[in-house]
Amino acid sequence: MTENPKLAGSNVEDCIPQTGPCPNNCPECFYNRAFYRTLDEPLLPDPDEVNAAGRIVRVNSGNDSNLERDTVLAATEPYRHKFYNTSIPRFDFPAPVVFTCNGRGPLYVACPPNVMAVRIRCNTWDLDEQFGLAEHYIEQGVPVVMTFMRYYTREPEEAQRYFWRKHLVNDYWCPKPDAVVETMGDLIVRLGQAGLDRRTVRMCGKPWSSLCVECDNCETLYWACLRRMEKGGDDAGR
Repeated sequence: MTENPKLAGSNVEDCIPQTGPCPNNCPECFYNRAFYRTLDEPLLPDPDEVNAAGRIVRVNSGNDSNLERDTVLAATEPYRHKFYNTSIPRFDFPAPVVFTCNGRGPLYVACPPNVMAVRIRCNTWDLDEQFGLAEHYIEQGVPVVMTFMRYYTREPEEAQRYFWRKHLVNDYWCPKPDAVVETMGDLIVRLGQAGLDRRTVRMCGKPWSSLCVECDNCETLYWACLRRMEKGGDDAGR
């Protein structure tokens, strides 16, 4: 398999300059469990092809852009459009950054204008913490992307709201679509009650699909982040 099936049909290209498992080893890590390709060699799309097509390079959807940082920066320098992914709150990259705030490390940090979104790993039962995280980042004007977790090391706490099935290439406990809709609805109601702009929170994918072609968040947020960086941080991706 040469293309990430999640990215099929989208304008986003995977890039992972490092080799081997990710040392962060965040709980329920999809990358270290069984990625769609080998981890024994870097994944580096051809810069000429990617740039000519105007594609956006997603750096380190697996692994972390702050690990082997010099290698990552050197390998990705040729790409015209790119954004970096990290769960380590160091954001001085030469392009937009997506920060996963609740993988490992500090949860609540300050974000500069090049943080294009904060990714919150979420589930159906821990709404208080998820709301607190969303509130913290929305108040900074940073878009929030709720990413519903799939589990393989343990059965979820609300097992009745999950089902065991194949997700793209591997089997997981996955949230049922109606549970995703209900959880997002509860979160949005809380944000509205707190007087926060609910348009700055979205979910990764759709309740029925995690395919990037049906989502378009990364592309939308990437261009919004570039505008925000040019204006000094006023645009929150709306």
